[in-house]
Amino acid sequence: MIDYLRKVAREIDELIRNDPFPESVRPEYLRSAVRDYPGRGGKRIRPALLIWSCAMLGGSEEAALYPAAAAEVFHNWTLVHDDIIDRDVSRRGAPTCHVTLAEEMKQFPLDDEARERSGRDFAILAGDLQQGWANDLLLRSVEHGVPPRVVLALSRKLQKLANAALITGEALDVEFSLRPITELSASQIREMLYLKTGALLRFCAEAGAMIALNTDSAEPEEVKILGEFAAAAGIAFQLRDDYLGLFGDYSSLGKPLGADLREGKATILLLTTLQMASGEDKAVLTDLIGRAEYSPTDLDTVRRIMHDSGATAMIDAETAQLAERARNLLREFPDNIYRQCLIDLINFLINRER
Repeated sequence: MIDYLRKVAREIDELIRNDPFPESVRPEYLRSAVRDYPGRGGKRIRPALLIWSCAMLGGSEEAALYPAAAAEVFHNWTLVHDDIIDRDVSRRGAPTCHVTLAEEMKQFPLDDEARERSGRDFAILAGDLQQGWANDLLLRSVEHGVPPRVVLALSRKLQKLANAALITGEALDVEFSLRPITELSASQIREMLYLKTGALLRFCAEAGAMIALNTDSAEPEEVKILGEFAAAAGIAFQLRDDYLGLFGDYSSLGKPLGADLREGKATILLLTTLQMASGEDKAVLTDLIGRAEYSPTDLDTVRRIMHDSGATAMIDAETAQLAERARNLLREFPDNIYRQCLIDLINFLINRER
C-alpha cells in the first residue's frame, strides 16, 4: 500500500506543482501562499481514497486524477482557515500560512498588531483562492475523461457534502470550545468529527465510485457503501488525530502538542477522561484546560490521567471498532489490489504516528 500511496503522492505533487491556476494571483507573496500548503506534500490520503475507490470498481486512475487533486487542494484551504482560527504557528514542520504572510508584512510600516492582522487577512484570501482552485481542478476533469454530467454532479456534491458539511463541522468545533465540555455529549462530538473530517473523505470515496460507474447519481449501492466506509474511516482517523495531539511527537506531527487542550477543544478523549477520572484527577485536568502554555510536566500529567482513567483504552477500542466496520464494508467488493490498498489504508490511519 505504501508504494501505491507514494505513487499517488508523486502524481498529485506534480499536478499541483505545475498547475497554472495560481499564476495570475497578485501580489507575488499571496500567489506563493496559495501554492504553499498544497505544495508541502503530506500523506495525500484523500486523493488516494478517491483514486483507489475508482480503480477498485474498474474505473480509470487517469480520469480520477484531477478530481483527486481538487479534493487535496480543497482540504488545504480548510487547513489555512483552521490554523487562523486555532492560532497555530506551525503546520507540517513549517510556519503556518498566516505567520508566513505576517512576516511578508514587515515590508510595510506597520506595528506588530497591524502586521499580524494583515497576515491573517491575506491568509484568509489565500484560502479563498485555494477553494476556487479546487473547483477549477474539478471542472477541468471534463478535459481528462470524466463526462460533463458526472463532473456537474460531483461539483454539486463537493459544495453540499464537503463544503457546507465541513464548514458546519468547523463551526461546531469552534462553538464547542466556547462551552464547558461537560455540557457536551459524545454523540455531539462524533457528529462534529464526521462533519469536519468524514464529510470530505466521504466525498472522495463516493466521487471515485461515481467516476468508475459513469453515473451522476449517488444512489447506486456501490456509492452508498463506499460513502459509509469513508464515514467510519473518517471518525477513526480523527480519534487517532486527537490522541496524537497529546501522545504524539512534535518532530513527527509538525505541530505543537496540547493545542486542542490549550484551545479547550471538545474531543471524545478529553470528554471521556473527564467522565471517567477520579475526583482529584478530574479537578487537576479541569484546571489544566485552556492554559496558554504547557510544560512537559503538565503534558505528562494529562497523559497519566487519561491513561489511569481508562479513557485511552476506551478510545482505542472505539477506533478499532470503527476500523473493523470500515474493513467489513469493503469486503462487499470483489478482491483486487485497490480494495487491499483501501483496507491497508485503514490500518495505516489508525496506527499512524503523525
